[in-house]
Order: sequence, then C-alpha cells, then structure tokens
Amino acid sequence: MGGFHTAQVVDADPEAASPWLVTAFIPGPTLYEVVAKDGPLDATAVRRLGAGLAEALAAIHKCGLVHRDLKPGNVIIAGDGPRVIDFGIARAVDASSLTATGTVIGTYSYMSPEQIRADRARAASDVFSLGSVLAFAATGRGPFDAPTLIEIVQRILDEAPALDGIDDAALRELLTACLAKDPEARPAVDELPGWFATRAAAGGAGAVGPRPVGAGPVDPRISMLPAGAPAAAVSPQVTHPPTVAAAPSTPPPGFGPVITTADAGARPRPGGLSRRTLLFAGLGTAAAATAVGVPILLRNDDKAGGSSEAGDEPGPPPGTSKPDETEEVILLKGLEGGRALVFSRDGRQLYGADQKPIWRWNPSTGAGGPVHIGAQRYRQEVVFSRDLSFLARAEEHKVRIWDTTTGKIVHTFTLPTAKGPTQEGWPTGLAISADGKRLAASTGWDLHLWELPSGKHTAVSLSEPGGPVAFRGDGKMLISGWNSLETLTSAGKVTGTVKDSSNAKVAVFSPDGSLLAYGNNGDRIVLWNTESRSEVIRVKGWATALAFHPEGRLLVAGAGSTVQVWDTVAGKEVGSYECPNQVEAVAVSPDGKTVAIGLGMAITYEAKTSVLLWQMP
Repeated sequence: MGGFHTAQVVDADPEAASPWLVTAFIPGPTLYEVVAKDGPLDATAVRRLGAGLAEALAAIHKCGLVHRDLKPGNVIIAGDGPRVIDFGIARAVDASSLTATGTVIGTYSYMSPEQIRADRARAASDVFSLGSVLAFAATGRGPFDAPTLIEIVQRILDEAPALDGIDDAALRELLTACLAKDPEARPAVDELPGWFATRAAAGGAGAVGPRPVGAGPVDPRISMLPAGAPAAAVSPQVTHPPTVAAAPSTPPPGFGPVITTADAGARPRPGGLSRRTLLFAGLGTAAAATAVGVPILLRNDDKAGGSSEAGDEPGPPPGTSKPDETEEVILLKGLEGGRALVFSRDGRQLYGADQKPIWRWNPSTGAGGPVHIGAQRYRQEVVFSRDLSFLARAEEHKVRIWDTTTGKIVHTFTLPTAKGPTQEGWPTGLAISADGKRLAASTGWDLHLWELPSGKHTAVSLSEPGGPVAFRGDGKMLISGWNSLETLTSAGKVTGTVKDSSNAKVAVFSPDGSLLAYGNNGDRIVLWNTESRSEVIRVKGWATALAFHPEGRLLVAGAGSTVQVWDTVAGKEVGSYECPNQVEAVAVSPDGKTVAIGLGMAITYEAKTSVLLWQMP
C-alpha cells in the first residue's frame, strides 16, 4: 500500500485460520490523545491534518480498498505528519458485499449513513469519516456526538453536523460538504489533498473548489504542527513506491531517514458485532400508519411476562391487583420517542418531549398536537416546570429555557467548555424546583444552579459530579451525584451523602418530600427517609424511570421494557405491564388512575406512537 501518510503494511495472511496483518510501527500519540491533552487544533493545523489524511485515503482507495474505520484513535500524529493506521476492517471496493447481511462494521461516531444502514460503503464513505475526524480536531468533539448509541445513530442519519466553533468559513463549508448525507454530494477524495495542502501552506482560507488546471502536484507531507512547534521523533516508515502523483515514495529533505522496522505486531480483529446487529434490527421495525390524533387501543392479551407478585402482609392498598389480561392501553401518536412526560395539575393535559418536538395531548380522548418550541436539533435532557409554563432543554455546554406558550427562548445559560474531556461538560441531568424559581444542571465537572428569572449562577463542586438531579417539593433539599448521591441545600451547600447510592440512574422525591426513591441499572430500588437520613426499604429490581403515585404509597418504576408498581409500605410488587419497547419515562396522573409511559422508540415509526396510557391496576 502506497501513500506517505499511511502506515505501511509489512506482511499479512488474510486466509490464515486467524487472519493477521502487520504494519510498520509509528511512534507518536493518536489524534484523540493530542486533542484531549492540548485542546482543539487551529484552522491551519486542521488543514495540514486534512491534507495528510486525504492523501492517505487517496492511496488506500487506489489500492481498491475502503478503510471503513477512520477515527481519531486511528490517526497517529508523528513528527513528520499524520499517519492513518489500523486496516483491520478494510475491504475491497468491488467486493460483492462489504458487510455480512445485517452487520454494521466501523466505529459509530465516525460512521457514514450508508455504513449505519449496512449499505455498500464506497470511497465516499471514508470522505464522510474524514469530515467527522477533522471536525473533532477543530472543535474537540465529534459532529454527531451524543450520550447514547441510538442518539448518535439518529444524528448521523437525520441531522446536520454540529460545526459551531469552526470560525474558518471555507473550512466549515468543506467539512459540511464532506458530511453530506448523500454520498454523491461529497467531494471526490482525490480533490481533497490539493485543497487542504494549498491552504495549509498559505495559512489561510479560500473558496472551496477544485485546484486550477496545471497547478502541479501538491506535496501532501506537510506537518500538521503549527510553525515553531516542537517536532516529535521521526516516524519509522517502510520504503514504498509512489501510488499517486501527490505521494512521493520517500520523505522530503528534512524529514529524516527512512527506517525499516520489523518490530510491529498483529492487531486483533474487531469484534462485538452482535450488539450492533440487534440495535439495527430494532431500528428496522416495520411501520404502520394511523390517522392523525386518533389513539390506538393495544390489548394486553399477547404481552410477554407481566406477572405480579402481591404481598401477603400488610397487603396491597385498595384498588391494586394484577393487570387483567384483556385490559386496554391507549397509544398516543406524535413522538418518535417519549423522553420526558408530565401531567398538568388538573390532569387534563399531558406533555411529552423527545429530541425534537414537544407534544400536548388530552389524556381523556388521546387527541393531541405539537407545541412549536422551535428546537430542531438533538438535545440531551429536557424537563418541564411544574406549571408547564416553560421547559429547560440541554445542549452541548448550554441550557435553554423555552416558553411553552410562545415557543420562544427566554433564557440561555452557558456552561464551561474547557475543564477536561469535552463530553463531561454536557448536562446529564436537569431539574426545576416546584415553585419554578430554581434550575439545576448536573455535568461531569460540576453541579450548576441558577435562580430564575434573574439567572444568578452558582457552580458547586461535588465529590463525584454527574448523574441525576432532583429538587424536593419544598425546594429546601436537592440531590445529585454520579457514584454517590449527595444532598444539598437550595443554595448549593452540600449537607451529606445518601449511603449506598452508587451508580444511581434516576432519583425522585415523594409528593410530601419524606422519601427519596432511587434506582440503578443493577439490582435494587431504594427508599430513603429524608429526615432521618436512613434507608427505609429496598426492593429487588432496577429502574431507569421512577414516579410516585400522588398519595405517596405506590411507586411506579420503569426498567427495560417493563413497568412495575411497588407498594412502598409492603415492599411488594402489586402490578406490572410489559411494554413493546424500552421504557424511558413514566408519569402518574393527578387522580392516580393513569400511568403515562414513554418508550425509547415508537412502536410504529410512521405513526410515531411512543407514549402509552395504562390504567393503574
């Protein structure tokens, strides 16, 4: 394999019982390590990097291969320029099938849409990955980064890349072109080395376009290091013949000698494809259309599981029983995923949110429609105020407050962006106090508090920040924390920890504030007394969504595809419902008769039925 910016293949045996591949050893950090340590590259350095990586891809493609896994961890920053490594999943462009049936190969954050769909991945697929890698280099984050795999996939397939922070207009324009959803709309890879190298050498921007005819070959071996930056040790490289006009077979003067190395080792073959296959089998669920605003009645006759275990003593509260096998569940149309749900105080309205729209339904009739909040990009967390007058949505290093009546942004709060790994600064949890006067956002760095509407800000350092965040009803207690929940005053003063609360995924206070319920994705749901600061009871189970019954005795827990109702006095399950998809959110109506269940994915995609109304057993 030719190309100055590729790690040269020393030997390989793809037909061996355990296929193996040996490439030249390239000393130096990966691009990921460079950005994580020193921060994003400036525009000139990004162009230099782009020139080298584009030359590498052109050389790879000329050999009839597609890399299929270009990412920051597969780019070594050597003293004489970047090197593309790891050809473990490269495949011939003209192969009859680039992927096994139903199998997706690559690293999701930097995959092209066609790779995700398991379509034939050609040279244009690597151009998309190149755009993603360069966006990471320029901003410190991937253009489609998100907390979960499903959300990353959705952003790649449906949403524009996040290129904010790239001030160089020409560079941003080219990366946008590389990241086009349609492979045919992306630039040809052999045009890219010239574009990047010309502007890298000039140290400036220019209009995106092909190089002038007769401009001559461009030397792609331009170091990505800014002028004056210290160079690392020279990269050992195997001598190779030229493969493209822009790829001379030996390094230019000043780049040091060519060294042949036999000290390279085989790289293990990628694995773990079964989980990916399952994910995309789920994404391919057949769709069924329904009329707008008309709820669907889903009978429980065919549900799997759903068994209940009633306690003998002191017994379930009146009106609870195992769900009847013929009970009906109403499916509400509108959302592709039910991420957050809340009933109005009078129970006449139900609000729901996913990554794009907000919907409002009449729970009695099932009729509903969108609330035009105006957010059309991916958002992480969302929470409604208790009176439903506004909602908070998280972005990358921002929290925005939206007026649910006008659909306008009324506040934007910016979070720190340079305190460690980029994603740790994203909000992982949001909470609004019952009186609507305080907003809290947890991140991997700190807990942030704002007074509303003044916007007065307080940053609180926790022993292990992140995880869920919740206000008690009276607003006098706040909890947050990743590996251990910590209690705080409304002003942000830490008052203690909740014992044995490691890895809590969700936490909620009872209506009277006397209990805190929290659960993880392990083996327990715990009830903790907020006054005595002691554990009251724990039940065997797990939860990623929790909601109390208005009377406070029953606790509704969602985990996996199951919703369970627990009697918190008896510590027994008194009802359950098996859902078609994974449960993301639960809410109980003010009269205590109905449980709203939000699913991570719509049961019927075109109908967007991801919210269920289940009558409390």
